[in-house]
Amino acid sequence: MLLCRPALLLLVLVCSLPSLTFAQEVAEVYLLSGQSNMAGSGRKEQLPEHWQTPVPNVQYWNGEAFVTFDPGQLNLNGKDRFGPELGFAHTLGTLNPDQTFYIVKFALSGQPLHAGFHGGKWMGAEPGPNRNTFYPGEAADDPNRGNHYKRLHGQFSAALTALKQAGKTPRLRGIVWMQGEADAKQEVSALTYDQSIDLLKRRIEEDCASGPVPFVMGEILPHDPPLERFTHRSAIRQAQQAADMRSGSPRAISGVWNVSTDGMPLLADTVHYDTKGQLMLGTSFALGVTEAENMLQMLAQKKESGK
Repeated sequence: MLLCRPALLLLVLVCSLPSLTFAQEVAEVYLLSGQSNMAGSGRKEQLPEHWQTPVPNVQYWNGEAFVTFDPGQLNLNGKDRFGPELGFAHTLGTLNPDQTFYIVKFALSGQPLHAGFHGGKWMGAEPGPNRNTFYPGEAADDPNRGNHYKRLHGQFSAALTALKQAGKTPRLRGIVWMQGEADAKQEVSALTYDQSIDLLKRRIEEDCASGPVPFVMGEILPHDPPLERFTHRSAIRQAQQAADMRSGSPRAISGVWNVSTDGMPLLADTVHYDTKGQLMLGTSFALGVTEAENMLQMLAQKKESGK
């Protein structure tokens, strides 16, 4: 029996090695999406030197693979422009130097969220098939899912698959949303924007097989008065403010964090953020996802301690 014990011990150690050696790394993923102010109008040639440097602990999905976030090398919005992902990556990476993050961005200029739109045309409040909108549908098999949401879904699905194939376990950490100008042009879409956000948040979480995560959005159209085409600017901003988890409103949505953009510098068109404004927007988003996550954790602990 004594001679068998070393062999038995060796067998136990060998059998335990796979769980020790091949434990998968969790990949923390942030999804950034929206319309033109997410695509970005910042100019790379105007960037101060600090913002031009790579962020070694942030990986960016280039459509085919994750690569180190290097503003000078990446096509962020064409060769020469960038969006809030630059300030977001720098701030997030600096605040968390010992963590690695993965960013997936998908943006389409001038495009709506509400199901009633087909591109710039209002079709009526009821959803319909094959429309150009970010409307996510009520479920994965909803035939009325918007074409833009399908493309967004394809983008983040490909990115998550690539992480899995690399031996990592992707985990959705947060959603950043910069959109709403298109929905400010119609009364129904503006008044119910909080409901659209609630559905979008839930559906992205479902499609990413994720639990609830922070959903940070930028408050649209800070310039007052707005251009004439944004007829329901006040209503949509009120819906955004009410959706914020801190608002105390019956319309508040757990995890939603509304970032005020008042005071962020704009281009002459009074709609799009200039280079400094884009950096400020991205920085505010990074702070927002961190603050929202901390608040969700605090509320969960408070709830647990109250049992």
